[in-house]
Amino acid sequence: MTDKIVFTDFDGTFIKNDSYLLSLVFFGGWKKFLKNSHKLLFIVLEYYFNFITRNDAKRRTFKIMYTNVSTADIDKQLKKFSKRLRVFPEVKKKIDSLKNEGYKIVVVTASPDIYMNYLSEKYGFDDCICTLTEKTGEILTGKLRRKNCNYAEKVVRIKESGIYRPGCYVTAFGNSKGDKEMLLLADEFYIVDKKGNLTKGKMPW
Repeated sequence: MTDKIVFTDFDGTFIKNDSYLLSLVFFGGWKKFLKNSHKLLFIVLEYYFNFITRNDAKRRTFKIMYTNVSTADIDKQLKKFSKRLRVFPEVKKKIDSLKNEGYKIVVVTASPDIYMNYLSEKYGFDDCICTLTEKTGEILTGKLRRKNCNYAEKVVRIKESGIYRPGCYVTAFGNSKGDKEMLLLADEFYIVDKKGNLTKGKMPW
């Protein structure tokens, strides 16, 4: 029997929100966010004008907001954080229907493990592939352990995970260029627009 797998992006695909931007304020705190707002704005401008990559922007914002933050403190706030997120009903309905057909559901996202492992379990995903963070005990160092899990890195991580094997039937969900390589890996794919509507097999990039 051929394995059937769903690989779905998270931010802007399964949920309406950008969970990473929300997390910077939620877990880092408004005080720290406002104190470093000029640095964060500069990074946003550098990325917008293509002076730095998305990977560079992620590493620098993560370092500013998460250095020396306790993962134990984050864990205490995860339930409250999850209530700020809004799932796209149509996307969830489609993915749930595929799960009922025997598909394994795997979230593949650039969002970090410090909250994605929890959210993966909460939303009933079978596995989670996400950006990995560096820790010393329960304290975040402010560094990522490898590349931001986006663009081609998504496919690299999928293939390394052992979840994907040649011959699997893959259905993928995404909403941006950062998902393009993952979508091309799939036998069929769906694009999610800003309102949460699904379009099958038509890539706008």
